[in-house]
Amino acid sequence: MRTDTSNKTPPQLLKKIWALAKEVGMDEDSVRAITQRMTGQDRLSALSKAEACLIIDAINVYAGKAKSRPRSRISKGQHWKIKQLEKELGWADDPAHLRNFIRKYYKVDHIDWLTPKRASDLIESLKNVLARQQNKHG
Repeated sequence: MRTDTSNKTPPQLLKKIWALAKEVGMDEDSVRAITQRMTGQDRLSALSKAEACLIIDAINVYAGKAKSRPRSRISKGQHWKIKQLEKELGWADDPAHLRNFIRKYYKVDHIDWLTPKRASDLIESLKNVLARQQNKHG
C-alpha cells in the first residue's frame, strides 16, 4: 500500500476514467479487470498518474477511439534493450515466450503497455534470467 500521497491518483483522472467508461458502456467490473490486468492494482485509487493514463488509453482502445500511442510509454532505447535481451535469451524465435513472461510477471498483454518504470524492471529481470542461464550452461 502506498503511503506517499504524491503518488495517489488525481481525483480528476478517476472522474475521467469513470465518465469515459460510462460513455462507452463499460461496467465497473470491466474497468476493474482492465486495471488489474494492466497494472496489477486492485483499486483505481492506488494507481499512479501514469497508470491512470494507461487505463484511460485502454478504455479508448475498447471504445474504438484510441490514440496512436499511450501517454507514458517506454522509450525506444528500452524497447531496443528488451528486444536485444530477448535475442540473447534465445526467445526471438518464439515471440510468445517474452509475451508470456511479461503477462506473468508484469500483468500486461504487450510490451507497449508497460510504463517506463516497469520497462526498466523488466530489463533488469531479463538480465537476471540471462545471467542464470549463462551460469547454468557455462
